[in-house]
Amino acid sequence: MILKNRLFERKEPERDASLFIIYCEGSRREPKYFEYFEKISSRVKLEIIKADSQGNNSPSGLLKQAKEDFFEGKDSLPKYFLGKEDKVWFVAQSNPCFEVWLFYHFFREYDKKLSLQDCAAWKCYLNEQISGGFDSRKHPIYISRAIINSEWAFYSNSSELRQGTTEVFKLGKALYPMIKDSIERAILKLN
Repeated sequence: MILKNRLFERKEPERDASLFIIYCEGSRREPKYFEYFEKISSRVKLEIIKADSQGNNSPSGLLKQAKEDFFEGKDSLPKYFLGKEDKVWFVAQSNPCFEVWLFYHFFREYDKKLSLQDCAAWKCYLNEQISGGFDSRKHPIYISRAIINSEWAFYSNSSELRQGTTEVFKLGKALYPMIKDSIERAILKLN
């Protein structure tokens, strides 16, 4: 289904846009989520490295891929050259962490009586809580709420494992200043 009424106008990256290279453990959910921001703002350029279904998408596998991309490269040439404002992020071990991140776009706390320790449980819970499930074509607009809610949950959770929390808010906080104006304009169109 194609959304005809976009809340944003697609922008081409500015010449001096900050580059965010994001290595994703997943091949669908995480890349689709981050692609939203590249479409909405010209101040940021995202290079989203999707998990290769044939490769090793574990944290160590993603690190190996990054080393090849930055240091070894094919034919001895690095694939990427970073500028002063460019950043590299790993959205690894993101299942269920990424589902938790998506949850915080709408809610501050989850029902701690529920056992949500695996990916399947978080995916089901997310779909139960958000009518129609999380939609990466429109729901990333609530990133500022997700940053606030997930950071609060992360630091207020006293357990060592911090179940039901995520640190994706750190990536959100790094990305948000570059997309803030576009996000705020899109939110105004909702009202």
